[in-house]
Amino acid sequence: MPKDSLQFKQLNGHYQAKSNLAGFTLIELMIVIAIVGILAAIALPSYKSYTVKSKRADMMTEMQNIASNIEAKKLATGSYTSVKIDGLAGNFPRQGSAAYTIAITPISTTADGTKLTSGNWTITAAPTAGQSADGTLTLAANGTKCRIINSVSKCGMSDEWNK
Repeated sequence: MPKDSLQFKQLNGHYQAKSNLAGFTLIELMIVIAIVGILAAIALPSYKSYTVKSKRADMMTEMQNIASNIEAKKLATGSYTSVKIDGLAGNFPRQGSAAYTIAITPISTTADGTKLTSGNWTITAAPTAGQSADGTLTLAANGTKCRIINSVSKCGMSDEWNK
């Protein structure tokens, strides 16, 4: 044992051990735990809100990419009824746990694949369990964007997805 870590001192005829080592008291530890708990209570809802918004932003970008893909295929084939949408719908993101399920309407399924039936298409992104409070997102062929939360729709041509 190091010489300076534990010393014995005689007091009233009795020896008492005196340690130079210091520690934390129970009160100090409880204060630290309370502060960490308060910080966690503030930070966790903010973090969850941030992740919901970031997944919505990713979904909005993906819906714009799908719309661009549909328009590019229409230009290449000459008509919307020739546009195959195989692989465009399904779960998003493709890897990891899905936050949204993408559907494209109106469609028809033939032996040749799934195709659009008109140029008046709509892309719908329905949220899955972890994203359910965020609402359903839609993007129409004319550029109208809607966000539907609890049967209340906010639609328009600009920033309706973020409202």
